[in-house]
Amino acid sequence: MIVPDEIYRSKRKTLSISVDATGRLIIRAPLRCSEARITAFIEKKSEWIRTRQERARKIKDLLPKKELNGFQFSFLGQLCKIEKTSEKRMRFDATQNVLYLPSASDENLIVRWLKKYAKEFFSQSTFAWASKMNASYKAVGVSSARKRWGSCSANNTLRFSFRLIYAPKDIIDYVVVHELAHTFHKNHGKFFWARVKKYCPDWKIKRKWLKDHGYLMEIF
Repeated sequence: MIVPDEIYRSKRKTLSISVDATGRLIIRAPLRCSEARITAFIEKKSEWIRTRQERARKIKDLLPKKELNGFQFSFLGQLCKIEKTSEKRMRFDATQNVLYLPSASDENLIVRWLKKYAKEFFSQSTFAWASKMNASYKAVGVSSARKRWGSCSANNTLRFSFRLIYAPKDIIDYVVVHELAHTFHKNHGKFFWARVKKYCPDWKIKRKWLKDHGYLMEIF
């Protein structure tokens, strides 16, 4: 039996359920809602609850601890290790996949570096794929989005969450192709997916990978 961590009652009319980033189960219920009704509701949503709590556990294991030295995270699909040094500047060894961090630095410096690296990487990837797809776009930018990997505006400005840099290169390629396809079709209709499939035949597999690894967006 799943037991909620918190039950909040208010003058609402419906029951709602949520699992926060730490895995805590929170129920919001009407003032006169019975315990039996709440228990039945939890049982009905039990599979969803367990899935979300498992995701929360994965996130917790992947999140950096207070001490960053030795922490490893996914970078272009490979493990990248952080090593603190006496050096004054951050340095990335692409051969060893080691990010050397000045001893007094914190996560903010890492995020700034990731955004800069991601902007350059996504810009190059978008340019290459746009040439293959005969697509045109206005600009490429990065965001700090945690719910969306990429987007295409009405004027064809493409934006990618810098956190996409955690994913393998072929997954990044799919997201780039997806957003470039939106420069032709501002929807997810059959013509849009036909264009995506032309350049990324296994797009369904890659889309599922992104769904299954959404917890990566919580790192840094």
